[in-house]
Amino acid sequence: MFDLIKKTYLAGLGLVSMTTEKVEELVDDLIKRGEVAEKDRSKAVNDIINRVQEEQEKLFKTVRDYVKKVVHDMGLPTRDEYVELQKRVEELERKLNAKQDDGPTA
Repeated sequence: MFDLIKKTYLAGLGLVSMTTEKVEELVDDLIKRGEVAEKDRSKAVNDIINRVQEEQEKLFKTVRDYVKKVVHDMGLPTRDEYVELQKRVEELERKLNAKQDDGPTA
């Protein structure tokens, strides 16, 4: 499971590393091959960058959803549940300490 998460994360980083400069080089190659018109260069660059960002968001959402499912299936508490439990324990500790400070009860 963690191997899949790691591979997905690294793939996401690969998408992130596709900088504007690299996209421009790609579009320039497409122009040289005649697949994109010179006048459409700017639009093609923007389209590719937007597509990469959309795919990255989809990828991260998929990973997030998968991790949530695994955490749920394993019965692990969510961060919110953990924080709530921590608050309850702290409150019980305060009450216990307050009782101990009041002295023994008969």
